[in-house]
Amino acid sequence: MDYLYHGSNVAGITALEPHSPLHNSDKRVVYLTGNIPYALIYIWDAKRTGYDRKYVTGWLRDGIANYEEQFPDQLELFYKNVSGYLYYIQNRIDFQPVDDRESMFYSEGSVSVDHAVFIADVYEELLKHEKSGLFRILRYKEQSEKRQDELTDMIAKAIRKNNFYQNDTVLADFMKKYHGKAWEKAFHMCQTTDSCTFM
Repeated sequence: MDYLYHGSNVAGITALEPHSPLHNSDKRVVYLTGNIPYALIYIWDAKRTGYDRKYVTGWLRDGIANYEEQFPDQLELFYKNVSGYLYYIQNRIDFQPVDDRESMFYSEGSVSVDHAVFIADVYEELLKHEKSGLFRILRYKEQSEKRQDELTDMIAKAIRKNNFYQNDTVLADFMKKYHGKAWEKAFHMCQTTDSCTFM
């Protein structure tokens, strides 16, 4: 592939700097992908969501970017009317593949941008990719009741495990706002088992 991609809501980037932590490492890197829709879901609007870190529930498999909603209308709530930039980076031999991650690469050094494309509405752009077969949306409302319950339970368990994010009020507010059902379930679990220390 001639280009790799990086999505951002920041305009005018001419070089991407290595700020992201590399998994299971103390290195800081720039992440790149060969998949355009996967890059698009990293265009994150912190002002819109109230959360300054990215919350991406997507992955790549067999050349298709997949996105699983964990609550109703998640994709639309996060990306509708959100604008940003798809940065194009000339592929280089020194970019390293990310272990066990399809079409994901990283660089420990600064990466020059070749050009950028403005994305006026990330949600609408993702729907175009869905129609082309390059993006698969696992919509919460279209899941079985069993799978919906599994997703809610998974998030509720994470909330409990992290003690309701007492030491991270920004994340706590984000989870209460978007995962209200799971938050209530986690709270109920604590009341019935008396196993939480947040109260």
